[in-house]
Amino acid sequence: MGGSQPQESFLNELQDKLAALVPDDEAAPRWAVAFSGGVDSTVLLTSLVRLGMSPRLAALHIDHATHPASGDWADDCRRAAAALGVEFRSKRVSVDTSSGLGFEAAARQARYAALGELLAPDEILLTAHHADDQLETLLLRMLRGTGVTGLGAIAPLRRLAGVSVGRPLLGFSREQILEQAERWGLDWLEDPGNADPIHDRNFLRAEIVPRLKERWPAVSITAARLAGNMREADGLLEELATVDLGQDAAAASIDRERLRMLVPARQRNALRFAIRRRGLPVPSATQLEELRRSLTVTRPDARTLVTWPGAEARVYRDRLYLIAPLAPLQPRSGAAQLAPGEPWEGAEGRLALAPGDGPGLPDAWVRAGLEVRFRRGGERLKPLNRGRSRPLKSLFQEAGIVPWMRGRVPLIYRGDMIAAVGDLWINDAARDAATRGNWWQVAWTDHPPIH
Repeated sequence: MGGSQPQESFLNELQDKLAALVPDDEAAPRWAVAFSGGVDSTVLLTSLVRLGMSPRLAALHIDHATHPASGDWADDCRRAAAALGVEFRSKRVSVDTSSGLGFEAAARQARYAALGELLAPDEILLTAHHADDQLETLLLRMLRGTGVTGLGAIAPLRRLAGVSVGRPLLGFSREQILEQAERWGLDWLEDPGNADPIHDRNFLRAEIVPRLKERWPAVSITAARLAGNMREADGLLEELATVDLGQDAAAASIDRERLRMLVPARQRNALRFAIRRRGLPVPSATQLEELRRSLTVTRPDARTLVTWPGAEARVYRDRLYLIAPLAPLQPRSGAAQLAPGEPWEGAEGRLALAPGDGPGLPDAWVRAGLEVRFRRGGERLKPLNRGRSRPLKSLFQEAGIVPWMRGRVPLIYRGDMIAAVGDLWINDAARDAATRGNWWQVAWTDHPPIH
């Protein structure tokens, strides 16, 4: 495509890119554009309107609240969408700069989480990433020493935070998008933060990429080809990791001996794959090596912990657990109520009661009132059909409950008696109390792995 490309050619190529995002056997989707008001997203939104997609189109705006004028920008975007006859949705977010991810990564994380909340179930999110963004991303990741996955850079279609995200402008350069905006006489916003060289991407955009283009005019196309080759290679590495991990690829934990049998390169590949599959950020090379070293600890009582921003790895009984960071256990005061139709929810998961046929909590106990508490130490329980009362600590050990979750298992009390321990055990006294009425089953969900 040259600088004199007519608008029909631009729109036709964009329409082809959109069609490639949707399987042939699926009906025409609804699109939602991540609309910042900048030139890229303005051209993308306008193009979709010109292609006649307004009835199944929405503009989603995220206000990061990092600039005094950000509220005004949201209003400008609302007016621009209204002028195009496009549905508009917006959300204001707070960027957590204490996560250790860095400002740009933290802002991106907050943005995609908010976009996911704004997105309707039948919509595909479109972002206005283009060929120059691809080049910048590739350069940034090279400078940070990324691996094959990172060199895949920006994919035309992928899942982020549970959302399908398409990038139909990846085949267009920044210059082509600007030319189209000027041809159509569009207005757009300029975020002054995009010119601040303190951010790595802005520095590359202003200082490095223009010089690369002077020397190698096709550098953006070459970068896109490299990224595509790396995504293909990454797919092969994922297949290898799936073979190496076997049934543990999708399990809550991984057999450490299985990992120890692999050569170092395949260990690293399997670990990266397992971490990504669990939705966790991949550690740095140094942290990954620390994690690999933890595989060599063979003492039966060893409790290895390796942490990095946004994730942690723990080893117990020769199993490796890859999980999101656990908040420190806080002193507990008081108790929370639990009743049918009134579940309990907290950092330790969700507890709910449902009627059932088999042994559970007697109806009389439930009608009398139940409370949710947590371990203080010294608790005992005689589980249903288990013969004798045992310290809760011993029950956890025998059941293989991981140590870091034992203080996080909710205890259901009837008065001063433990009625149930999560959905693991029911007090044996339930047999004598269940003379009439329903049994109530306990469901403990949305918690980290316990064994």
